[in-house]
Formats: sequence, C-alpha cells, structure tokens
Amino acid sequence: MISIDKVIRKIRPILHDFQPKSYTKDPWEELAKYKIKKDDIIDCSLGVNPYGCSTLAQKATSNIYWEGIAKYPDTSYTAIKKAIINLWSGVAELKENEIFLEAGSVRILAKLNRLFIENGSKVLGYCPQFSEYENLVKMYGGVYNFIGLREEENFKFCHKRFLDAINDSYNIIYIDNPNNPTGQVLKIAIIEEIVKRAANYGIPVIVDEAYGDYMDASNSAISICEKYDNLLTVRSLSKGMGLANIRLGYLIVKGRLKEYYNTANIPAFVFPDIMSNIITETLRDTEFILQCRKDIKQNKARLLSMCKDKFTIYETGLEVPILTLGCKDKGNLYDYFLKHGVITAPGDEFTNLGRNYVRLCIPANIEVLLERIAKMN
Repeated sequence: MISIDKVIRKIRPILHDFQPKSYTKDPWEELAKYKIKKDDIIDCSLGVNPYGCSTLAQKATSNIYWEGIAKYPDTSYTAIKKAIINLWSGVAELKENEIFLEAGSVRILAKLNRLFIENGSKVLGYCPQFSEYENLVKMYGGVYNFIGLREEENFKFCHKRFLDAINDSYNIIYIDNPNNPTGQVLKIAIIEEIVKRAANYGIPVIVDEAYGDYMDASNSAISICEKYDNLLTVRSLSKGMGLANIRLGYLIVKGRLKEYYNTANIPAFVFPDIMSNIITETLRDTEFILQCRKDIKQNKARLLSMCKDKFTIYETGLEVPILTLGCKDKGNLYDYFLKHGVITAPGDEFTNLGRNYVRLCIPANIEVLLERIAKMN
C-alpha cells in the first residue's frame, strides 16, 4: 500500500501550513452551550440584503425554463449582459464582450489571481478588508502587503498613505469599496487617483464592489472604466440585489485585458441560464435597492445611536448594512454577542483587527437587535 505521506508531499508547499482566515463560523455548538434557543437567535453575521430580494425576482421564479435543465447553458448569457448594459447606461457605455459572469464574485477574484499571481508576486491592499481575497493571494503563492487602517483615525481610509505605497514591485492592487467590514464608502475621486497612479506603473487595479449597490452608481468604478484599461471592477448580486443563494457576480473590464481574462475564464459554464429571467428582473427593479438603502439608513442610524455609549463605532456609510464595533477591554466581543443570542462576524478573522471587534450586519428586525444591545454593558 502506498503511503499517504508520499501523496501529501505532492500538495503545493504553500498549502501545507496555510491557515485561511474566514468569518463564516459555525456558532451552533457555542450557542447550545449558552442554552440559547434557535428561535431566539438573531443572525447578523453574513452580508445579505436584510429585506430579501425584489418582488419582480420572486415573481420570475414561476417562469424558470425547466425544459432546458438537461442542456448546458448558452455561454453568451446575452439577456443578462444586456440587462447589465441597461443598468449602467447612464454611467458608462458597456459592450457584451466587456462583461464576464461567474458563479459568485469571489470566483472572479480567484480567476484574476490566476491571471496575475505566481510564487512571490506582490499584491497591495489595505486592511481590514475582505479576508477571502487575502486567502486567494496566499493560495496562489502571492505576498499580500497592506496599508493598515488606524484605530486612532477611526479606521478611516487614508488615500495619501496608500498612494505613497504604490510602486512598480506590485502585480495587483486590490481595493474593496464599500469596505468590508467597516461599511465605509471611498469616494470615486480617491479610487480614480489610485487607478491613475497604478497605471503609471503598469499595475492592474481590482475594485471589489460586492457591496456596491448600497452606494450611488456615480460612485462606482464603472463610471471611470472607459478612461483606464488597467481597471477591473467586480460586482455581486448576492448583497444589495438579494440573490445570495443563486451565486452570480460579474466583471467589467475594457481594453486588451479582457482578451487575457478569457484565457483564465475556465470553465465557461458559470450559471444556469434557465434562471436568467430572475437575474434580468432583479437588475430591472432599481426602485427595490433604493428603498432598501433608505430603510437601512434609518435603521442603522438607530443602531449607531444605541451603540455609541457601549462600543467604539468606526467610519461607516449609513446606507451600507455592515459596520464594525469594538470594545476597549480586549475581550472576546464575538462571544459576548453570542451570549446575547446575536451572531456576528468575529473581528480576529480580519487582518488588522482582533477579538475585541465584530462586524455586524443590519437585520430586518432592528427592534429585537436594539433590545438585545440595550441589555449589554
């Protein structure tokens, strides 16, 4: 019998001691320890739309093309791409061959790393931000360098420090906007400064707008995509659009980079096109996300008011349904919220944060959350 040790030695060396960060924890064992009933739990851990999805999307579920279930998808995804073009028509002029779909935006990030990263490749980002991207860089053998947001500056992004760090040693620059986990929104003028500086060094810039539906379309990097061929804008339908279970994201890229992305775009079958009408109806219903942003703004303002004397609150946008809370005593804040029946994302799973921080997502039932927090000391 062949020793499994010999098989394991074939695994890429970078993965042998690799410890990925992930804020998607299973809290149920700990909740049972605290004797909290399932019906009493408020899940504020994942960045879904607290109000679900559009009613147009719900109605479209009755028109799924089940006759096509035995066939492979039509990889042109024309209907979806046309809906995306229409969505952005007032912001940028897009073409179908500049839009790439994938089963979730994180898979687009993985493919972009496949394109640009090999052993020793350097990536510049800032932290805290989306932990999974940092994992993807390291899994491909890359080195993730970051500009840390500072506690004494309320974790507000400092674009001057970031600009000063850009040099030609980097293969990629990665920025998420709005920021995950703080929910702060970087202005498009700042994004453009970074993209322009990076272009001078020949560096591609990934702007991850997974939470981008919670900011104005004019603040999206898509609004400047016609000016910069080194810009790659990634969007998700899992957050603001409320389609987390369907898993669909898209990339906007212009110029010659789109030709090279095609080489990494394997496999081409990324989404079951029998559900295309759900996507197109979602993209058509722009009023839905505007109402969500309005409701989130009201509820988040109430939450911030409740939290201001109990926790440290950091830079955040009112219309973005996530925020970071901290406590000064360095205790386990994730565990503290669990004891009160509230599931959050633990801060120590984000680089540059620790166990005395959590990311909190605004729930649909804000009243119950406010009642729980009112009881916290």
